[in-house]
Amino acid sequence: MADVLDSTEESLPVASRIFHIPELLHLMFSFLDKKSNVSNACVCKFWSDIALDAIWRDVDGLIQLLSILKPISVGMHGAYQFENMPGVSDWTRFRKYARRVRRLRFDFDSAEGGVETALDDVAMTRTSFEILPNLHELVWICSGWRDLQRCLLFLHGRLKHLTLSICPDLEESDPLLTDICARAPNLESLKLYVQEPDMQMSGHIEVILQNLHYLRKIILPEFHFTSEVIQQLSRMPNLGVIEFQYDLEMGAGDPRNVERFVPVLAYGAFPALYDLSLTARIDDLERFFQSPFAPTNITTLYVNSYAKHSPAEVRSFLLTLSQECKYLSRLHVILLEKEIRRATCIEDEQLSFCTLEPLFSIPNLVWFEVIHKYPLRITQDEIEELASRLPSLETLELNPEPLLTRKPALDLEALLPFANHCPKLRCLGLFMHATGSRVPSARASFKLFRTLQILNVGTSRIDCPKAVAAFLSLFFPPWCRLQFGITWTGRSTTERNSLSLRTLVELSQTVDPWREVSTLLPALIQVRREEWERTRALKEEVEDLRIRTRLFQDTAGRPPRDSCVVS
Repeated sequence: MADVLDSTEESLPVASRIFHIPELLHLMFSFLDKKSNVSNACVCKFWSDIALDAIWRDVDGLIQLLSILKPISVGMHGAYQFENMPGVSDWTRFRKYARRVRRLRFDFDSAEGGVETALDDVAMTRTSFEILPNLHELVWICSGWRDLQRCLLFLHGRLKHLTLSICPDLEESDPLLTDICARAPNLESLKLYVQEPDMQMSGHIEVILQNLHYLRKIILPEFHFTSEVIQQLSRMPNLGVIEFQYDLEMGAGDPRNVERFVPVLAYGAFPALYDLSLTARIDDLERFFQSPFAPTNITTLYVNSYAKHSPAEVRSFLLTLSQECKYLSRLHVILLEKEIRRATCIEDEQLSFCTLEPLFSIPNLVWFEVIHKYPLRITQDEIEELASRLPSLETLELNPEPLLTRKPALDLEALLPFANHCPKLRCLGLFMHATGSRVPSARASFKLFRTLQILNVGTSRIDCPKAVAAFLSLFFPPWCRLQFGITWTGRSTTERNSLSLRTLVELSQTVDPWREVSTLLPALIQVRREEWERTRALKEEVEDLRIRTRLFQDTAGRPPRDSCVVS
């Protein structure tokens, strides 16, 4: 086969040989839509094989895939069924496409939900145990025990990533989860949808612990990482990532499950853990990291709390992390307690520069995010010190979206220290008061942002969009994106992320002005770049004239003069 390809390539023009490089075609086809790759599959036999890989690599739904076996029609009650039962020859033809599938996603609540009969026929007629032999990822969303059982058809030892729904009728003593783990023993990541808020997960986690020895990542809905669950997970030898997600489709646990977070760890707990996400009280987490055998070697920590915490509690927690977690490089402190009783900030409840000072003792910190309902109490001089003492920062989100926006402590000048001291900064989030009268002078001393990709202004107030856009264009790279608005409503459950109508109206008033800045900024940046290019060209021309003048004067035997004018 290789000799045939070589002889074919030699007979082609040089410019056409590039379209016979398999790796390049794989890359090109991966960026095209399905319709385009169907056309590519019809070009020639060589292209067909590569295009079919791109078409069938990711499959959303089962009907189109199973239709390769036999035509499928909609029967009574909307159920999908084969018009004729698949035979041996049908399965032989199916294998040509089945071996290309790497990811399969199916949701029984979708339009293709009534596929139970077709799946039962597949189970009865299949000619091999592994229907999709090269499947690496399976997403199986369902709401009942029988539907969950049908995922067994697609499990095998080479499956690496699995997303499942833990249905309400799956009891802790049910052997189905054990069967699922036994059929896919080499899983590396597991994501579980849990629809019942009060479902006890300890029994299911114990099954996972006993059967999935190579598991590296586990994802659960919020409030399901209880003390008991963490204790069980601490015994998994290869577990590196513990993560919760706010996705409401995954379900949400009961907040009462994490009102007290007091896991008791044993010697050798979390031998491989490096990424930890938890919802709990700050003071409970502080005691957790001070306890024996705590996972102090982690590099990433995401902390979420709905309790009311004082600045002193937050500082004490950060101080503990700086003392115990020496390898920490990414830290997120998300404080989502949102009760506001007064129209002005309560100074004693505001986080301040003093609160954040322990960060300077975390030597590897490159990513820090903090969210709080009140603006940070911080001065321009303190911003200068923070930027100068954390020069390795790559992402910094300094509470850019407080709920109370009437007392901003900073203006646009707060951006300049980060341009001067943080050359690796890719994402910066600040809460400021951007007004035309307080825009820094264009002659102010600052460097250009070389790597900045996102500036998150959150709920920052703004009075003069045109003046603000003109200032930002002085030191923003053309690829930098302006981000604004609030993300509080995208965190946690509906009950806990909802904001009052008054708060939403007040916060929405800043959106349109910042959208105007976002529209103006690209054109202004381009004008600035063209201006700088012209200035640089003029400087180079003047320098060239100076060199020529010196050479002319030296040739004429005259003493050199630092001037481009020849007398």
